[in-house]
Amino acid sequence: MKRLVIKIGAKMEADLKEIFADPKKALPNTHTLYLKDAQELYELLSPKRIELLRFVLNEFNEKKTITEISKKLHRKQEAISRDANVLSKHELIQKIRDKQKTYLKPVYGSLEIKLSGN
Repeated sequence: MKRLVIKIGAKMEADLKEIFADPKKALPNTHTLYLKDAQELYELLSPKRIELLRFVLNEFNEKKTITEISKKLHRKQEAISRDANVLSKHELIQKIRDKQKTYLKPVYGSLEIKLSGN
């Protein structure tokens, strides 16, 4: 499964120059999401969204609907749906629709956050 690296404050251009200079530094099956600051990270990965993302990652072998997830996490279905929309927009999870049901599936097997000193 693919891996996601979130870089805060890093410059994509610098990373691309480094990879073009030495292609061996490219990480296969890795996607990088660049965020400008910690506030943007907090908006994307609030504590409740991290809880939802962790649940989806841990339960990836079982198909769980938004309704089932809301019961397991003791949260309102609307809140889970709203958080799932944000995570899906940033391609952290997939929403799979099957008739009237919506299932959540992880896109990545792991998530790593790196802070940049730049």
